[in-house]
Amino acid sequence: MAEDMINIQEKNGTITFADEVLETIAGIAVSDIPGIANMKGGFVDNLSEGIGRKRHAKGVNVTKANDKIIFDVQIVVEYGVKVQDLCKTIQESIFNAIQSMTGLTASKVNIAVTGVKVRETKPAELAEGNEED
Repeated sequence: MAEDMINIQEKNGTITFADEVLETIAGIAVSDIPGIANMKGGFVDNLSEGIGRKRHAKGVNVTKANDKIIFDVQIVVEYGVKVQDLCKTIQESIFNAIQSMTGLTASKVNIAVTGVKVRETKPAELAEGNEED
């Protein structure tokens, strides 16, 4: 269990963050960024949502290697979005949220774009497209 924790040694003692806390902070930080259609999660994320529990850390994984904190984020983007700009925004949002809430500095935020979602056409839009003036 100690492997799933990140510690900060302070003068007055130790502050410990569970990986899930950092993943949740990162997930919430990017949840309202336009252009993200979905955060890609694994089996546990999908199971949680299936029983009605929203998991804010969906699609986010944190690892610690050689005293560096690395975030891996999996997203599905909306069609037409400038993906490189979107990814830079996501990285900045996670770096800022982690720093401001925990005092920790993320070393890297890696983003995997795992899909593209095409906007669904609504029936009203189809009817408008078929009308002739």
